[in-house]
Amino acid sequence: MSRKSLYRNTKLASLLFAGTLVATACGSSSSPAETAATTAPETTAVVEEAMTDEAMADEAMVEDAMLGAFGPACAAVPADGEGSFAGMADDPAGTAASNNPLLSTLVTAATEAGLVDTLNSDGPFTIFAPTNEAFAAIDPATLDAVLADKELLTAILTYHVIGGQSLSASELADAGTIATVESTDISFGSDGVIVNAANVICSNVPVANGTVHIIDSVLLPQVALDALAAAAEGAMEEVAMPTGPACAAVPADGEGSFAGMADDPAGTAASNNPLLSTLVTAATEAGLVDTLNSDGPFTIFAPTNEAFAAIDPATLEAVLADKEMLTAVLTNHVIAGQSLSAAELADAGTIATVGGGDLNFMSDGQLMIGEATALCQDVPTANATVHIIDQVLLPAS
Repeated sequence: MSRKSLYRNTKLASLLFAGTLVATACGSSSSPAETAATTAPETTAVVEEAMTDEAMADEAMVEDAMLGAFGPACAAVPADGEGSFAGMADDPAGTAASNNPLLSTLVTAATEAGLVDTLNSDGPFTIFAPTNEAFAAIDPATLDAVLADKELLTAILTYHVIGGQSLSASELADAGTIATVESTDISFGSDGVIVNAANVICSNVPVANGTVHIIDSVLLPQVALDALAAAAEGAMEEVAMPTGPACAAVPADGEGSFAGMADDPAGTAASNNPLLSTLVTAATEAGLVDTLNSDGPFTIFAPTNEAFAAIDPATLEAVLADKEMLTAVLTNHVIAGQSLSAAELADAGTIATVGGGDLNFMSDGQLMIGEATALCQDVPTANATVHIIDQVLLPAS
C-alpha cells in the first residue's frame, strides 16, 4: 500500500472510531458531564493521532517528490513541471539543467563550450552544478574572459564532471577523491556535501543519465588557476603607471591620490587634485564638469595651476568670462571615445580633439603635446586617462 493510501485509510479509521465513541456516549445513562469527562480525552487523543498521521503522510509525500535529493537549495526547485525533481529525473543532464532556474548561467557556459550534447549523452555522469550565484561571485571581467575562451571554459566545466559513474553523496564520501573528465582529481568531505572548497547545497538530484549535485561555488582546476593568474599579471603589465616630475605633488593617499582618482570620473578626480584647481574652476564656468564625469572614455590633457597662471591675467579673466571661448579652449584638451596612454598617443602622432582641432604628439620617454610637456602622464581615472601638462593648449584661431 502506498504512503498516500495509508494516510487516507488511517484518517478514515480515526474519524470512524471517534464517531463510535460519540454515539456510545449519547446512548449511555451517564450524565453529560460524566460522558464528556470520559470520552473527551480519548476523542482528543484520536484526533491528535490523526493529525500526526496527516503531517507524517504530507512529509512522506514531499520526500517522495524530492526523489532522494536533500539540502537547503532543494527548496528553490519548482514543485512541478519540467524543472521539478520528477521532471528533471526524466531528462538527461543538459536538458534537466536548462529547466532548473538555479542553473541558467551554467547552461549558458555549457552552450558556449559546446558541451550540452555531451551532457545529454548516455553517461552515466556525476555532475557538480554551480548555481547562478556561484558564477555571479566571479569578477565580471574574468567571467567574460572565461566565457570567451572555449578551451579554458571547457577545462573548467569538465572539471565539474565525473564520467562513467552516477554517485550519491554517501558514495562520494566513501571515495574521498575521484578523477574528473578534465583529468585532475576533486576531493570530498566525509559526508559527501563538500567538494574541494565548495558546499553541495542540493545533493542527489536525479537526472535520466546520472546524478547532479548543486554547489555554491565554481570549481577551478589548476590549469584554469594558472591561466587566470597569467591573465591578471599580463593586465597589470599593460596598465601604464603615472610618471613624470609633477607626480610627486599628487597626495599619497585619500581621494586626491592616484588610487583615489582611479575610482572617480575625470571631473571629480580633478577636483581632488591640488595641481588642478584652476582647471576645475574653468570647467565649472564652462558647464563641462558633468560631461567630464560622463561615461567616456576620454583622454584629457590637464594644465596645472601654474600653466594657467602663465597666461596674462587680463587675458585669462576675459577667457573665463566668455563661455563660448572658454569651451573652445577646454574642449581642445579632450579626446573623446578613447582612453590613451602616452605611448599610444606617441604612436598615433596626431589626433583630433573634441574641439575640432588636431593635437600632435611625440615622446622620448616623456610625452610632448605640441610645445607642451606632460609633467605627470598616464594618470588613471574611472572614465579617462589624464596627462597633466605644463601649458594651456590654445586652439588655432
